[in-house]
Amino acid sequence: AAVLAELRTGDPDRPLADIALDAGPEPRPATAGRPCTITEVFAEQAARRGPAPAVSGDDRSFTYAELAARAERFAAGLRSRGIRPGDRVGIVHERGAELVALLLGVLRAGAVYVPLDPAYPRRRLTYITEDAGLALVVTDEIAAGLPADGEVPAGLAGPDDPAYVIYTSGSTGRPKGVVVPHRNVVDLVSGTAEDFGFGDTDVWTWFHSVAFDFSVWEIWGPLLTGGRVVVVPEWTRRSPDEFAALLRDEGVTVLNQTPSSFTQVIETQRRRFDDLPLRLVVFGGEPLDTFALLPWFDRYPETRCRLVNMFGITETTVHVTSQTVTRADALAGSRSVGQAIPGWEVHVVDTRGRRLPPGVPGEIAVGGAGLAHGYLGRPDLTAQRFVTDRVTGRRRYLSGDLGRLLPDGCLEHLGRLDSQVKLRGYRIELDEIRKALLAGPGVVAAAVVLAAPGTAEARLDAYVVTGGPDDEPDLAALRARAAAVLPGYMVPSTFTAVPALPLTVNGKLDEAALPEPVLGGAPVAEATGDAGVVLAAWRSVLGPAIGPDDHFFDSGGNSLLAAKTLAALRDAGLTVGIRDLYGHPTPRLLAAHLAGPPAQKEAQP
Repeated sequence: AAVLAELRTGDPDRPLADIALDAGPEPRPATAGRPCTITEVFAEQAARRGPAPAVSGDDRSFTYAELAARAERFAAGLRSRGIRPGDRVGIVHERGAELVALLLGVLRAGAVYVPLDPAYPRRRLTYITEDAGLALVVTDEIAAGLPADGEVPAGLAGPDDPAYVIYTSGSTGRPKGVVVPHRNVVDLVSGTAEDFGFGDTDVWTWFHSVAFDFSVWEIWGPLLTGGRVVVVPEWTRRSPDEFAALLRDEGVTVLNQTPSSFTQVIETQRRRFDDLPLRLVVFGGEPLDTFALLPWFDRYPETRCRLVNMFGITETTVHVTSQTVTRADALAGSRSVGQAIPGWEVHVVDTRGRRLPPGVPGEIAVGGAGLAHGYLGRPDLTAQRFVTDRVTGRRRYLSGDLGRLLPDGCLEHLGRLDSQVKLRGYRIELDEIRKALLAGPGVVAAAVVLAAPGTAEARLDAYVVTGGPDDEPDLAALRARAAAVLPGYMVPSTFTAVPALPLTVNGKLDEAALPEPVLGGAPVAEATGDAGVVLAAWRSVLGPAIGPDDHFFDSGGNSLLAAKTLAALRDAGLTVGIRDLYGHPTPRLLAAHLAGPPAQKEAQP
C-alpha cells in the first residue's frame, strides 16, 4: 500500500530504488509525564518512601532517606573537589550499596559517571581515562574520604544532559564511549513500569558489572519505582547454590539475567527446589534459546513467574523490545524478541536505509526515546550509525544486527551483520581481540571465533599464524599479553597455532575448516584417590585432554563451567566451594587443598 501510494502521488522524478518498501508500524507512545532527570525522580521516591529500604549489600544498607543523604554528601564532596555540571567522573569501585550512593552523588552534582570495572587491565583503564577526559577518578579509597557537608543547588542537570558514558568494544581496536542522557533512563523505566507492574513491594538484584549497561536497568529500575536493590556479592554471583539462597532469603521478585547465566539458576532448581519468590525474570544481553526454558516452566508455570525476553543495545539505552515467553513459545523454539517498548520504535532496513516489509531480513534500525547522544569524541562514527530516517525525518540508530519483522509487528533477531558477538551478555568486537593478538611478537595473522554460542560452554577460540614454519609461537606469552590489554571476558579461552588461516573461495575466513582447539594439555595417566576424582570431574566438563597442571580458565573454563565442575565434584562426594576452585585453579592444586585441614576449606551454604 505504501509503495502504491508513492507511485500514485509521489514525486514523479524520484528513482524507484528510493521508494520505501514499507512505512512500518508507528511507535507506541511513551508514558505521559513531564521530562525528568534520574535525580528528580529518585528525590520524589525518597520523599515518599523515606524509611523504606532502598539498597542492601555486603558493605552496608540504606533506606531511601539514608541513600538520598549519602548521595547528597558525595555530591558536596565532588563539588568541593572542583567537579562542575557536565564533568565526567570515572568510577573504579567495588560493587556494593556504597557504589549506588556514589553514582547517585555524581548525578546529583550535575556530573556524568563513567563506570570502570576494577577487574579491567590497567592499560584499558588508562585508555578510557584518557579518552573520556575524566575530571576525576574515584576509587574505593578516594570515595571513603569524599563525603562532605554543604549546599548542592537543585537542577544542575537537565533531562537532555548526559547521565553516564559506558564504553563498549570497538572494531578499530579501541573501545568507544556511548553518551546517554537522563531522559532516556527515565523513559525506559516509565515506559515499562505499567506493563511489568513495578512497585514498592518489588525486590531486584544487581547482578552485573557496573560497566555493563544491564546494570543501568538493575539499579535505576527499582530506585525510580520505589523498590529495593539487593547487591549480589561477587562470590555469590559465581556460586549457583549461594545465589539461589540469596534469591530465596532476600525475597527477590524481579531477576535480570543473560540467558547463559540463567542456565545456572535452572540447573540449581533441578537439584534443589528453593520455592523462589520470583514473579518476573527479564532476559537480555544475548540471544535466548527459548527451548532451554522448558525445565523452568515445569517448576514455575507462567501463572506464577513471567519470563520476558528483551532485545537491546547500549546505544539505545539497555532495552528496545519485549516479548513475554510462554511454554508454547519454548516448545516452538521462538526467536521473537517482541515489539518495541512504549516510546521506542523498530524497523528493518535494507543497505540503502529503506524500510523492508514483514518477512524480509535486513538491518535492525531503532528510533524513538532511547537513542543515545552518540559516541564520545567520535563524530564520524556517530554520523555513520545515528542517521536520519528518510520517511519520518527522525533520528535512528543502525544497530548492525540482522532481523526481520513478523506480520504481527514482532521482531525476530537473526544475529549480527559484522564480526560482533555477544558472550555472557557482553558485546564483543572480534576485531578488537584480533588486533590485540596481531600486536604480539611474530604474529602475522590471527582469527577469533565464538564457539558454542548461547550455551554454558560458549567461549572464544583464538587461532594465530607466526612468521615462518620454524617459528614456535609462545602461546602462554600471547595469552598473557592479551590479558594485559583486554578485559577478562574478551581474553580467548583457547590459543591454537596454525600454519595459515583457511579461506573460502571469496577470500573470507572459513571457520568450518579451522582445526578443533585442544582444551588443556596432552592426555596423562589417570590419578588416584581424591586427585583422580578431581581430574575426572574437570575432564567431564572441559574435555578428556585436561591434565593435572592445566589451569581451569586457561583451558576453556568460565564462571558457568565452574558451576558445572563444582556440581560434578559434589556429586562425587567432595566438599568444595567456588572459592576453592578459583583459589586453586588446577586439578593438582585443588586436590592438595581438599586433602588439607578442614579449616582451609570454605564454609558451604
